[in-house]
Amino acid sequence: MHGTRRSIFRLLAWTLVLLAWSLPSVMAPSFAADPATTPAPASPISAPPVAISAARQATNPYVLTIKGPIDAITARSMKRRMADAVAAGADALVIELDTPGGELGAVLEISSSIKNSPIRNTVAWINPQAYSGGAIIALACREIVVAGSIGFGDAKVIRPTFDRNSLTSQLRGLNEDERQKLLPPLLADVVDSARRHNRANGTYQWDELIVQAIVATDAELWWVEDTQTGTRFAVDRAEFEALFPDQPVLQPMVATASVGSNEKKTNKRGSVPAAAPTDAAPVPAPLDSESAPFAPASPTVTRLGPSMNTALELAGATPTLRPRTDGAAPGRFRLLAKICNGDGAVVLRENEMAYFGFASNATRSGGAAPVLQPINSDADLQSFIAAPSLTRLDESWSEEFARFMSAPWVRGTLVTIFLICLFIEFFSPGVTIPGVIALCCLAGLFLPQIVIGMAMWWQLAAIGVGVVFLAAELIVLPGFGIAGLIGIVALMIGLVGVFIPGSSGSGLGAAQFREGLATGVTTLLLAGFTTWVALFFIYRNITNIPILQRLVLQNPEGDIGTDASMLTAMAPPAIKVGAIGVAVTPLRPAGKIEIDGTRHDVVAELGFIDIGKEVRVVSVTDFRISVEAV
Repeated sequence: MHGTRRSIFRLLAWTLVLLAWSLPSVMAPSFAADPATTPAPASPISAPPVAISAARQATNPYVLTIKGPIDAITARSMKRRMADAVAAGADALVIELDTPGGELGAVLEISSSIKNSPIRNTVAWINPQAYSGGAIIALACREIVVAGSIGFGDAKVIRPTFDRNSLTSQLRGLNEDERQKLLPPLLADVVDSARRHNRANGTYQWDELIVQAIVATDAELWWVEDTQTGTRFAVDRAEFEALFPDQPVLQPMVATASVGSNEKKTNKRGSVPAAAPTDAAPVPAPLDSESAPFAPASPTVTRLGPSMNTALELAGATPTLRPRTDGAAPGRFRLLAKICNGDGAVVLRENEMAYFGFASNATRSGGAAPVLQPINSDADLQSFIAAPSLTRLDESWSEEFARFMSAPWVRGTLVTIFLICLFIEFFSPGVTIPGVIALCCLAGLFLPQIVIGMAMWWQLAAIGVGVVFLAAELIVLPGFGIAGLIGIVALMIGLVGVFIPGSSGSGLGAAQFREGLATGVTTLLLAGFTTWVALFFIYRNITNIPILQRLVLQNPEGDIGTDASMLTAMAPPAIKVGAIGVAVTPLRPAGKIEIDGTRHDVVAELGFIDIGKEVRVVSVTDFRISVEAV
């Protein structure tokens, strides 16, 4: 009994170790994100309440939460909840964000849903972090409000790569080919968001270069003011050198996050300048141009070339309100501060969100410093939008369950258990319990895709074809031939297909297909190896494990000897083709025969054979003896 328990524990331990080893390599593409941020200055003291604009007021607001990593299930859940809010007559949507970011396709899908929503009064509530994809979603809203201590930005796109030395996944930046494919739609989305906000407010508030700097990692920017209009905006190095040829290079005032890393790197920061953006200053006619070209914020964005203009057209971006600096009179612009050095994606804290005009819950008066009114609770939010009450819509239990089932380690485990139970059922026909478990695992693999509406039925069909052909090869047809080969190939295609996304509304289908294919192949190879090791331990200890003893074929009298073990069937057979024996159990189609006083586990090549009938051996392999009735 103690030996049996040790065998069970040894089997479980090996299986868990192998599964755990396989997990780090099964990753989907995502934004770099890290909840940890550099310490920020204390928030300014709250100011007295100010008048609320009619566009912001709401009587039936709905709060939709996004917490944790963003994935396809998050995108599906947001669409469902937004539709529910519209059906309930909501007049405002508040997107509460506490996220480190997530998958690029899902983020752009949520951003598009917000922009195309019939509810125009949309507010992003950063409480307390909106990094990476969370920053993209926040910018898609009509306005942004922040809590007393927040982090925003670092939306650079990264790729996971497998480190063979440490056997872990590492994050890296993009190569040039990946930049050309992935950056344009993301940059176009944030620029479009800034232009939408500025057009809605009739003034240049959200700076187009700063929103690019949260994506691009090499944007070196300065903050300047038009002394005639009070409009403040960012300029790049070329504009800085043209406007201020004799000015010294200043220390940057905001933090950045280094490329391909989760860690925030803090530049030597200066204090936030005392002066603040002015209230809705009109854009000067001489420097405003409806046909002004797109202004890239960094050399990386400049190298994207025509693809950026194409992406902006596809995003439906409106003309820019960014002031033009060419042809301006000398001395018209005043240098205020250097924003960033161009050594990483920009990260903003609550004070900086207020200073650069991104936080709508900051009051500004003339040239005075902005005073932040933190939104730390539902009561603060109600006061901000003058709402009598709030209605919250969180993810449903089915969406949370689907997310759990979509985790790479869960999928890898299900694939492994499915393969183990499938082969046990094939080699021990009639047991049924392993077959039922295999079907349950198959259902678990497809449940998340069905819930999020990304199931592709060809995957299930391929798995079904593979199982049928393998069953025919192992049970009906002799040897191993075309049917077995077709079965294995179809089964592999179906299992790998489970990891390939069924749709993408972001134009990134090719990249997502490659990532899903790589993840699926890696998972299947590791699951196959784990399955082989697990079956080896199972069949070596099958007679010592009480639960698995039922898998051993028994004669009608119930006596179980060592020759009844499945190990006998797996050992090199001692009989030859053409030998004549007698069926000592019914062959339906598997059973036992006796030849020269020795019993053997066999499979009837065609049909069932009753007990007592003479049989002839027609094929012999290391794993199978096929017979036919004489």
